[in-house]
Order: sequence, then structure tokens, then C-alpha cells
Amino acid sequence: MSEARRVLTSVRNPRVIELAKLHDARRRRAAEQTLVEGPHQLADVLAFGASVVEVFHTEEDADAAAMAAAAEVPATAVSQAVLRRIAGTDHPRGPVAVVQIPEPDPLVAVDTVVLWDVRDPGNTGAIVRTAAALGYAIAVTPGTADVWGPKAIRSAAATQFGARVSTLSGSALEVLESAGLHTMATVAAGGEDPSAVSSEGPVAVLIGNEAHGLPDEVAAAAATRVTVPLQGGVESLNAAVAAALTMYALKRG
Repeated sequence: MSEARRVLTSVRNPRVIELAKLHDARRRRAAEQTLVEGPHQLADVLAFGASVVEVFHTEEDADAAAMAAAAEVPATAVSQAVLRRIAGTDHPRGPVAVVQIPEPDPLVAVDTVVLWDVRDPGNTGAIVRTAAALGYAIAVTPGTADVWGPKAIRSAAATQFGARVSTLSGSALEVLESAGLHTMATVAAGGEDPSAVSSEGPVAVLIGNEAHGLPDEVAAAAATRVTVPLQGGVESLNAAVAAALTMYALKRG
């Protein structure tokens, strides 16, 4: 009997316990693996050429088993309780796949959105998805929610597996400028309208923390500061919305 036909039912199984630990960022970094949930996201990561280690699906999910077989990826049938334990959600949409986290891409001179201490995985994923849709690369600072976390992957619809994702540390502004990027800080007020800004080269759009925005010294040191013009007494926007509007305006400008 093949492994895909044996049903794993115990949530206390050592393999299940280890997989559930991938919801912790430190465990993901140590294992260099993450979890991807759902048939569409599994299909996408396979299409992007990501390294899928194993697929877990319910016994009734013949489509997932067939997808894994077609991709020559090991598959294991599990109970609904085990699928919930691995996925970390109450009502997971199987299958759940273990996927190798790609190596960071080197920073290059292409339009890039920089997530600077963006803490919410939903915002992180939403920004990644918009960046991928508009042709931006992604760069993240150490304080940002893990781009490769399951929540961020769900929010991004797994588009990070098909995008350039770089990591920044140390003097991030200097690193960006050394790569040939025009640094552009998004600020709540006092900046230029991004639709009116022109740059001769590729830009690095800096998106700050949800509550505090960019550090003052970072905003001051950036080559340009931009503000999305607002009406109706609205003072600020969600970080992911501000990022989307700014990236789109710069592409249109």
C-alpha cells in the first residue's frame, strides 16, 4: 500500500508535531521550510518552480493526491484533525504542502517596494501580492512580519514564490542607494503626490510600520518623500493600501 493510502490520524504523531512548529518564524528559519495551504496555492508554487517537499491531504481529496503525483511529490493522506493541526486553522482548505523557502534574491536595480518594520502578516502579504502584480521586487527589513509565514503566504496568494524577495539589514538606505535605487519614503503628510513624481531610474518605495510609519531619520534621509493625497477628513491609510496606491501611481506617472 502506498504512503498516500495510509491515513495519518494522530495529532500527536512526531511528524505532525514538527510540521505544526513551522508556524513559528524561528522554526521556519531553522528548517528553511514553510507551509502552503489550498489547491490553488499549491498549483501556483509548483508553477513557480518552488521545491515542494511533501503534500498532506484528506483521504477524500483525490485532486490533491493527483496533483502531487503529477509533480512527483510525496503525498500523505491525513485525518481532518491532523490537517487542522498542520494548517493551524479551524477550517483548513486542504491540501497543506511543506515547501522549501527560497534563498534571498540579491538586491538589483529594479523598482522595489521595501517593507520597513511592517508587523502584520496580512499587510505584508497584501503588499507582496500588489508588488508582484505591478512588477515590483520586494525587500524586507528584519522587523517585518515573515514574508514566508503561512499567514503572509495566504494573504499574498503565494505570489512571493514568483517574485524577487531580498532581505535588508544594517544601513538599509545605503544598501538600497548603492544598488542604484532612488529611495522614496511614504509619509502621512508633507510629501509629493506620487503620481507627479518622476525618477530617472528604478525606485525603492519605503513602507513603514502600521502604527508609527517610517522612522523619522529614515524618512528624512530618503531622496524623496511622497504622500497619497486624501480627502474627506481622512488622515491616513492602511499600510497595504498606501503601498498599493503609491506603487500604482509611480508606474502610471
